[in-house]
Amino acid sequence: MSVLSPSRCIALALAAALNTACAQGPSSDKAEKEAAMTENSAESRTVDGYTYTTHPVETRIGPHRFAFPANYYDDQIGPAVGGGVGLTFLWPSMEAAQPGSRTDRSMEDQYRSVVVSIDHVDKTPIGEFLERLTTTDPTTAEGSLSQRDPLRRLDQRVAGEPTMGLTPYLIDEAKIPTFAAAFEQETGMPYKGDSLNSDDWYISQTAGDPVETFIKCDSRKRIDDGLTIEGNRLVSQQTGRVAACTHYFVDVPDSLAVRMNYSRAVLADWKRMQSDVRAVLARYKVS
Repeated sequence: MSVLSPSRCIALALAAALNTACAQGPSSDKAEKEAAMTENSAESRTVDGYTYTTHPVETRIGPHRFAFPANYYDDQIGPAVGGGVGLTFLWPSMEAAQPGSRTDRSMEDQYRSVVVSIDHVDKTPIGEFLERLTTTDPTTAEGSLSQRDPLRRLDQRVAGEPTMGLTPYLIDEAKIPTFAAAFEQETGMPYKGDSLNSDDWYISQTAGDPVETFIKCDSRKRIDDGLTIEGNRLVSQQTGRVAACTHYFVDVPDSLAVRMNYSRAVLADWKRMQSDVRAVLARYKVS
C-alpha cells in the first residue's frame, strides 16, 4: 500500500487552530460572501506580488489526472511538491475560499476549514483499506497481545446506539484491566492507555459489507466541542480548546483514500461533506 502523504503543514495548522482559544472571527456577511463565490477564472487577488486565481491547475493522483481550481489547493497555488494532494473547503458551503485569502484567514475561517488529503492506494485492495485502519493487524504478528487491544481495535469495542447516521463504537472498559495486566507482564512497562485519552470512533457500514466511513474524534469525555453553530458561523465558546475529527472514506473505482479533518462541532454534517468532496473529485477529474 502506498504511504499516505497528506498536506502535513496545513493539517498541523488546522490542529493548532482547533486547540487554541481565539478572538471572534469574521461577520456572517463575509461567510455568506465566500459561500456564494463562483469559480470564475477572472476572479483573482494579488498578495505580495503573487496573483492568486481560480484557474484550473492540473495534478496527478496515482494514474488519474485532476484539474482543481487553484484556490481549492491548501496553498491556493497548486499541489504539494513531492506528491500528495491537499484541498481546503469551507464549511458549510464546502466551497473553496476566495483566492489569496490563505495569507490572512481568520481564526473562525480556520475553524470552518475542512482539510482534505487524497492519495492513491496501489498495493492493498482499496476495499480493505478502512478495515485496516480499525485494527492493529497490519503492524502486529498473528496472536500478539496487541490483537486484544481494547482501545485500538474495532472488534474489541462495543457498538452503541446509532447517532447522526453513524454507529459509535465504545471502549469496553471491562477489558482494560485484563489487557493492562497482560501488557505489563509481557513488556515489563506500565500500561498508559486509558479511555479518557482515546478517540471516539464512529462507523458507517451496511450489514455484511465493508466499512464505508470511519471517523475518529476527540473524546467527548475529555473535551467539549469548543464551538457553537450560529447560522453559517462557528463561534468560539472560549473554553481553551476545540475538538476535532479525522474522517476516512474511499473512492473504490479510482482506488483513492480520502482523509478529512474538521471541527467536531460539524460532525452531524459528515455525510453531506463527504458527498460534496466526492462531487468535487468527479467534477474536476480529467482522466
